[in-house]
Amino acid sequence: MFKILFKKLLFIILLTSSFLSYSLDIDKDKSKQKIGFFGPMKSFNSAQTTFEKLPNGGIKATIYHEVMKGVTVEHLRWWFENIDKTTTYNGVDFNGLEIPRYHLWHPHDHIKVHWKKKLLDENGRVLPGSQMHIKETFGGHLIDESVLITRFDDKEYNFKLGMFGIKGGELIHAYQNSPEGVLFMTQLTISNDNPIFGKLITWLVTKFLVNEEILKAWMQHNIEESGESENFIPILYNYYNK
Repeated sequence: MFKILFKKLLFIILLTSSFLSYSLDIDKDKSKQKIGFFGPMKSFNSAQTTFEKLPNGGIKATIYHEVMKGVTVEHLRWWFENIDKTTTYNGVDFNGLEIPRYHLWHPHDHIKVHWKKKLLDENGRVLPGSQMHIKETFGGHLIDESVLITRFDDKEYNFKLGMFGIKGGELIHAYQNSPEGVLFMTQLTISNDNPIFGKLITWLVTKFLVNEEILKAWMQHNIEESGESENFIPILYNYYNK
């Protein structure tokens, strides 16, 4: 009984400290390791990363994350499909306060996420053509955008970035099972491949919307949130799929 109460208290302390550390000094030292719901979040060096400048003026960031231990592809698909819901998970059991599940993934940066249009197949799985709205902040930059799902299956979950039907980029989530857990790769490309206006659109996007600084801040953010997955996604999956 004492151990359970201690774990709950520790979870509350970590939750409180995660917000305090963000507001007090995280932005002063971007290399400093953040504290999430479950303790220290993954550092930038925990992943293998590449950053490229493309011939058309675009930019591409690729991240090969550490193995998500204990996580399966089914866990991850379920998480992405139900990321907009709430939970009472408190780090020990499900008797805590109701909070957005999205906040468990990154308590510093995540604000809100919801499905604007959720297309489902006969098995209840999300289909391409669905739209999600994401509101988050990283590196001092607010992201408040809608994305179009272009692929969602047992190998990849991808969406197109842009506005007014004009493509500004693409985010790829590629995953596969391994004996230890999910192998996870994310790749964000800011580029438009239209043969006539592509270079102009790419220049405008990288100049005024998503520049190198923002993309590199996203890399840090993505490593941190992805690294939290193993701490709670399998637990939520098992609880809500009894």
